[in-house]
Amino acid sequence: MKNNKLISIICFVAAAVILWSCEEKADNFGRTDYDPKKPVEITGFEPDSGGLATKLFITGNNFGSDPKKIKVYFNDMPAPVVGSDGNHIYAITPRQPGRENVISVVVNDDSTAFENKKFLYRTMYVVRTITGRKGTALFKPGRLSEAEFHQPSTIAVDEQKNIFISHWRYPFCFVRINEAEDVVEAILPGSMTDATFALGAPTVDANGVVSAISDGGSIFFTFDPNEGWAPKQRTILNDASYVRSTAHSLAAHPVTGELYTRFFSNGHLIKVNPETRVGTLVAETLGASDSYLVFDPHKPNILYIAYHALHCIARFDIETKTHTIFAGRSGEPGWQDGPVSESRLNTPNQLIVAPNGNMYVADRGNHCIRMISFDENDNAIISTVIGKGGQPGYQDGNAEDALFNDPRGVAVTPDGNVYITDLGNNVVRILTIE
Repeated sequence: MKNNKLISIICFVAAAVILWSCEEKADNFGRTDYDPKKPVEITGFEPDSGGLATKLFITGNNFGSDPKKIKVYFNDMPAPVVGSDGNHIYAITPRQPGRENVISVVVNDDSTAFENKKFLYRTMYVVRTITGRKGTALFKPGRLSEAEFHQPSTIAVDEQKNIFISHWRYPFCFVRINEAEDVVEAILPGSMTDATFALGAPTVDANGVVSAISDGGSIFFTFDPNEGWAPKQRTILNDASYVRSTAHSLAAHPVTGELYTRFFSNGHLIKVNPETRVGTLVAETLGASDSYLVFDPHKPNILYIAYHALHCIARFDIETKTHTIFAGRSGEPGWQDGPVSESRLNTPNQLIVAPNGNMYVADRGNHCIRMISFDENDNAIISTVIGKGGQPGYQDGNAEDALFNDPRGVAVTPDGNVYITDLGNNVVRILTIE
């Protein structure tokens, strides 16, 4: 039966190529026009599953033969229609419509949905290097194909797809990358000797202003797009409510714009008013660990904290001051997917929440990128989307082939692509989701 269906699909696709590549003729041979007196009906579709650009063959009745008047939907997402002979539609799967999809067809004002089965969309992850070269030991600006890095550390991306990177080794500098402009440039030149310019994980606020804290935890730098990214060095004023030590991350609150950071030694979590520069203690969290912070833009009161040395991620509610271990087990490194309550991480570094609500984590010690997804009941599952747990290396490609070496930073674009700083390989890479 499946072979017969496959032969039908092949025959229809071949006919479609012939019919719709020719000029339209008056006789309309082999096609059936839409009849507004009859209902539109779907009787089936093949295949049952696939990824981006899968060729979908829909069978039924009264579709009409003009593809311009036919609309096909995967749930609520429109799909390109290649052609129709009235009883068969040839359509193409759109990008990321969702996991389970009801297929529906609209002709003029007549619509129908096929409820007997759903199309299962298979997500594909592919990584490629956009700039940098393995084995380099200095920073070199220029075109993407020419640029070099020595331990590109953490990363942020704004809505215009400007990529910002803290360069962790000599020279300590802050870098802007833009793929469309084909440019890699240091917007903070940094220093070969002064670790003041060793900046932690950057953050972008709602106005597009980029901020990054210095390793010492007493100053931060801002880069405003309206001022051509010119760096401003700003001192954090201690209101005597906290004790300062080193800090490696800033997180801008998605509503108020206040900057949050956390100190290594005592775990003091503070917020900084970006206008007055006054820092105030928010809470005492776990100590003796570097950390990386990010707010959930869908739940602005939730701050996630990745504890580098404790191998876990915490969830902190800034309204209730509740701090709970969310993923991994404190002090127990490992690699295990599944429910977050059972998961294991190994020196998690930067993390980011994507527009669709999924969280990506640079699981540095496991040399892979992990994803935490949530269902409608807020239950969370962690999975390894690309890279092989515990296996370092350097390889572009799909999830079966790709390898990383100490990935430290992750950032996500509005369209859902993920940029990764692969610190051990001295390259910047992009993870496309199809």
